[in-house]
This record gives sequence, C-alpha cells and structure tokens, in this order.
Amino acid sequence: MLDGEVPEKVNEVWGIAVPTRNSGRRKWPEALRAMAVERIAAGEGIREIAEEIGANKSLVALWVKNAKGEDTSPAFFEVVPPSAVKPRRQTPAQAVSESSAPTCRITIGDADIAIPSGYPADHLAEIIRAVRAAQ
Repeated sequence: MLDGEVPEKVNEVWGIAVPTRNSGRRKWPEALRAMAVERIAAGEGIREIAEEIGANKSLVALWVKNAKGEDTSPAFFEVVPPSAVKPRRQTPAQAVSESSAPTCRITIGDADIAIPSGYPADHLAEIIRAVRAAQ
C-alpha cells in the first residue's frame, strides 16, 4: 500500500484465483480462459460459461475467437483419386459437360465438391471445414 498500488480483491472461479481491482475490473488468468475455451469446444454454450464465471459473454466469445486464431497449422484433407470413387447416379441437371469438367472432385459424406483448376487452397479448406462441421 505504501508503494502506491491499489489492493486487489481475489475471488475464486473453478478453483483458480481471479484478482479484482477496486475499479471492478477482473484480471482473468490464462488457465481459466483456456478452461472456458475447452468447455465451449466440448459443446457448452458461451453464454452459459460466461454466466457461470461472471464474465461478459462478448469477452468469453473473444477468448474463443482468439484461441481459434492460434492454430496456424495447415489443414489437411483426404483426397480420393477419381478412379477410387464409386460413380454416383446423376440427374441430367447434375451432368457436367467434358469441356467444363473440374480438375478435381472431393467427396465428403453426401457432399460432392467439384474444384476448378487454380481455385485458391485457403478458400477450399474453409469449404471443406464447413462441410465436415455440418455432418
């Protein structure tokens, strides 16, 4: 107190000490943020977690967003060559002429993705993630 620092209150959330300044602002420890993100990734809702720990739901959503941004590893997907894929019955509306046929086709479950040559790989990775998440 003599050095000009304001004393902090300490509350405990999930067994982790969370310091609270006199202004009411809390200093969320990294371990607690990581636990919240893990629970949300496991299926719990952002709002429920925020209410449980006493944080603003937009703050917890920001933790989740930042945690997703940390994964900079390249995304890899299984690509099956056309010779190994069983042909599907196509209606006339689905038939593609030889001249406009894609250079690559990827099948994930019921989804059939036709990729023209030169299509940006990062866009394709996002499409495949969305298809996988929807299944």
